[in-house]
Amino acid sequence: MTIESSGAISLGTTAGTNRSISGELGGTQPHALSEYYRDGSYSDGISISASSTSIPTGSWNGFTYTDEIKFSDFYGVAAPETGNLSNTWFTSLGPLPPFSWANESYTSTTNPQVGANVAFQNDQTNDRIAMRYSTFNSGSPQTFSYAYISYTGYATETFRAKCQYSVTAGGFNSSNAENPSSFSPASNTYANISTSSYSPQWQWIAEATSSATTCTLSASSGTSASDDRPYWTVANSTETDTVSGPESTFSGTTTYGASVSLSATYGTQQGPAGPGICIHEDMLVSTQYGEQSIHDIKEASPKIWAWNNETSTRELVNLLGIIIVNHDNLYTVNNLKLTEDHPVYLKDYTVASVTPSKTLENYEIDAAQLTVGDEMMKEDGTLETITSIEVLSGEHVTYTLKTELNNFYANNYLVDSEI
Repeated sequence: MTIESSGAISLGTTAGTNRSISGELGGTQPHALSEYYRDGSYSDGISISASSTSIPTGSWNGFTYTDEIKFSDFYGVAAPETGNLSNTWFTSLGPLPPFSWANESYTSTTNPQVGANVAFQNDQTNDRIAMRYSTFNSGSPQTFSYAYISYTGYATETFRAKCQYSVTAGGFNSSNAENPSSFSPASNTYANISTSSYSPQWQWIAEATSSATTCTLSASSGTSASDDRPYWTVANSTETDTVSGPESTFSGTTTYGASVSLSATYGTQQGPAGPGICIHEDMLVSTQYGEQSIHDIKEASPKIWAWNNETSTRELVNLLGIIIVNHDNLYTVNNLKLTEDHPVYLKDYTVASVTPSKTLENYEIDAAQLTVGDEMMKEDGTLETITSIEVLSGEHVTYTLKTELNNFYANNYLVDSEI
């Protein structure tokens, strides 16, 4: 059904006419009339008279529409609008990568490597584009951070992303630079965003492979339109509505990010990575899709169940970061495997750990001593009495998550984030 390009237009409850606007043109986007039309009135009770030629401003589902919708805007429409009626495809974004995102220097006697990576995924379930970014080196834990760009009513749209960059390799090992990696799209070239994996991805790596050499990747820090600093842009399928970053700039305005500065030096070994409060990789995390492995979460970034102590309720919150690292200082507390300094929550939201002195030393958290007989908070709202605390020998892959409430459920126990 296509609405005619002139003449009177009215609200209609059924499809099939070319003089009425019906729920067929609806959906969940802000301008959808199915959100306004409820037997002749707003769902919030504001009446729309039969003689009206427009729909006034209003609020629904937490979104405030500040522009009047004129029926004449629907002339010739045959499907949901993507132009001025929707105001913008994108409704919110953040938190975004810091300016220090792509800066890393590492020295080692064992083929030092440093890199930076950014990738996108269309999370249709939550109406958002997820962005995963990471700066890494071969001597530190693997870390990932996440940001989200929300949209309204376009879950089936094919979104696109691009990165504009001009990065220069240098040093005495420049031939070992991935600038960018082979799977990365060319500069300023859009690629479709996957709905099932983090793709497309842009990655730069510098590696030094022989004694007394350095491999670098860098970009200038100018401010002109030809600036070398990489920036990313997300767009709809026709590339008419865009959001650029890493700052919160909408409507296609070009906004530059931090300069890339990666340096790998073959030389005196730096100290090992610092301590990390972590949970054993076998411990499943409670997510919007049920219990999931940390390795699955890294690739899908679902919302995470956490505890809001102010409201005394569980909440689904955004995943903000992941650290994955090997550790050899683990304990088993009932059915929970964790490092000695990782805080858990006891009755009355009391923070405790196996070795409180380590928790205080490493993270400045004043934790109580975890002992047999304490009661740990569980996801179902119950408390479980600790019956055993035992050393878990060997080195193990461990992880921790950062959420908006700084906690999450591992194997159904409430534990702290502390990233």
